[in-house]
Amino acid sequence: MLELRRIIVWLCRIGRCRGFGVQSPWAYRMVRYVINEHYPYYAYGPLARAYPAKDTPTRKLRELCLRLANYVRPHTVAEYGNADEAFEAYVKAGCRAAEYVKMACEGATGKAPAPDFALIAPFDGLAEAFEAVASVAEDGTVVMLLGIRRDGRARRLWRRIVDGREGVVTFDLYYCGLVFFDGKRYKQNYIINF
Repeated sequence: MLELRRIIVWLCRIGRCRGFGVQSPWAYRMVRYVINEHYPYYAYGPLARAYPAKDTPTRKLRELCLRLANYVRPHTVAEYGNADEAFEAYVKAGCRAAEYVKMACEGATGKAPAPDFALIAPFDGLAEAFEAVASVAEDGTVVMLLGIRRDGRARRLWRRIVDGREGVVTFDLYYCGLVFFDGKRYKQNYIINF
């Protein structure tokens, strides 16, 4: 059933493959060479053997974490929620120098580190975790929100981020949302077939 759903989502977004319709050169490069990069990276094989994925979207999200970490080169990565341990391994494979900090779910509203890359997995404090990261975000900070279509709260949070926050460029990949903080760029939301 999950495979059928994945195919339907892919077919519904077929006109948004490989950067079609994306006018910004930066966003086009992001879509083509980071988000939808199909070339096998150096660590995919060993990581897939160490952390077998239960389905295709999970594997693709893990590989996206590696490519994002490789692109952003973060000093600090903050994880909110309960992402599986494979995400940490994929991020570390993308940038070995990154410090990976797991934030307690209950402490999402407390003092957050200023991460270069934040991974927010679905949990009850999703909105609070995003606000904690957004309050300390600087230009160049990237947030990956997993499960933006999981339930009504996650969908409302994603809509609020897309509609209301200035200085962000967002990418809706259906299974996750990417938020790039950059005050020099125009606010834009891209719906991408991932």
